[in-house]
Amino acid sequence: MNSRYCILKLLILIIIQECSSNSAGFYGTCNTSFSCGTISGFQYPFRRHQDPTYCGYPGFELKCDDNLPTINIMNITYKGLGIDPTAQILKIVREDMINSMCPQQLVNTTIDPKLFDYTKSYMNISILFGCPLSFNFMGIGSIFCANDELSQVFLVPGIQGPGNCETSVVIPFPVEFLKSTVLGRVFQKGFDVIWKVEGSGCRDCIQSGGQCIYDDNTVLTMCACPESPFLADSCSTVNKTNVKASPFVSTSTSSVPCFFGILW
Repeated sequence: MNSRYCILKLLILIIIQECSSNSAGFYGTCNTSFSCGTISGFQYPFRRHQDPTYCGYPGFELKCDDNLPTINIMNITYKGLGIDPTAQILKIVREDMINSMCPQQLVNTTIDPKLFDYTKSYMNISILFGCPLSFNFMGIGSIFCANDELSQVFLVPGIQGPGNCETSVVIPFPVEFLKSTVLGRVFQKGFDVIWKVEGSGCRDCIQSGGQCIYDDNTVLTMCACPESPFLADSCSTVNKTNVKASPFVSTSTSSVPCFFGILW
C-alpha cells in the first residue's frame, strides 16, 4: 500500500475524530430555556450576554443584570416587559421612557426589520417638541413632560416631521388607547414586537432532546444533539443519512474545521 495513502487515511481519521469530539461539546453548553431578570420563558433565538455567541441568533443578546432584561436594537436600548414564546412576541419599552412620559433621547424608535416587526395592534405616532405658542394643533392630544407649561408636547398620527416645531420623535402606540386620557402613561407600558427568526425547526429540535445553536459560517440555525453526529435537523432522527456536507467550524481552541452538520 502506498505510504502517502496510509498517511492521508490516518489524517482523515484524526480529523473525523477531532470534529466529532468538538461538535459534541456544543450540546449542553446552551440553555434550552432560561430566565432573565424577573422574566422567564426565554429560549433560542435569545441568549444571555455571558453565554457563548452560538447559543443565540445575532441581534438577540440579553443583559440580565437588572430586574428587567435589556436588549439593544438598532442602537436603542429597550427593557423587556414580557414574552410569549409560542406567538414569538416580545413586549419592550424604550429604556429612556420606562420612568418618563417623554423620550429622553430625541431619536425615532426603530427596530431591525430583518429581525422584528410590530404587531397589528400598534401604529406610529409622532411626538412634536418645542412647538410655538401659536401652534395650530390638529392631532391625538398633548402631554406635559414635566410640571411646567413649557414642557408640553403634541401627539400626531403617523410619521411626521417637526414642521413649525423644533423636532419630532416617532413612537409606536397601541391603537386601542388613542382616546386615552393618560396618553403619557401608555408609552411606559411599551409595545409588542414579533421576532421573525423561524421557530418551528427549533421547536422540533428541542422536542427531540436537542438544543438550537447558531453557526456563523453557514449563517443558519442548527440542532446540537447528545449523540453522533451531534449536529442534525432533529435528534430523534440522528443517523448517517442525515449528514450533509457543510462547513461547521468548531469554537474550541482546535484549528481543525469540521465538515458536517444538518441545516434547516
